[in-house]
Amino acid sequence: MRETDYRNERILNLVPSDVKTVLDIGSRGDIFVNYATTTVDTVENSDVKQDLNKNQKLPFKDNSFDLVVMNQILEHLSYVEEIISEAKRVSKKYILVGLPNELTYGSRIKSLIGTPDWSGYKPFGHKHFFTINKIENFVSEFFGKHEDRVYFFACSGARFIPENLRDFLAILRPSLFAKEVYYLINIKKSS
Repeated sequence: MRETDYRNERILNLVPSDVKTVLDIGSRGDIFVNYATTTVDTVENSDVKQDLNKNQKLPFKDNSFDLVVMNQILEHLSYVEEIISEAKRVSKKYILVGLPNELTYGSRIKSLIGTPDWSGYKPFGHKHFFTINKIENFVSEFFGKHEDRVYFFACSGARFIPENLRDFLAILRPSLFAKEVYYLINIKKSS
């Protein structure tokens, strides 16, 4: 299975069966084709074109969507409090949050040999540096309890490693092997 297919399948497996409508914030909704999906992003083909570093107020009524997705977007925003509040406001049921672990073993090796890519000006780069512990604390602080969590293994050549071994390593040592973490938050139960 291709790496993107493996990742997308695992994300879709987190989506509860009662979800019909999705608001995908910060990505193009490409993997949510089986749902009535609305997208918010800076790219031209978004349903709502909006730079969330300038304006985080969402143009939707309260409880408009079954699921609000914030997949690999929060680390790109200077401030996240308002968009998280807005996500909670427009969600009827769930929020799906995906965040990157910046300190996988591949990143640590790059750092040891002197080639980390953690500095310099990147207007669309990461504004927040997450590790597994920081991710856990962040989700707990901003969302409360989560209903489900999935760690995604990632490294060069991962397609040659059996999926069950990837999953095992990501769960066993997420700080080393989980490149991304996804949380499903039931907004009615998370408080």
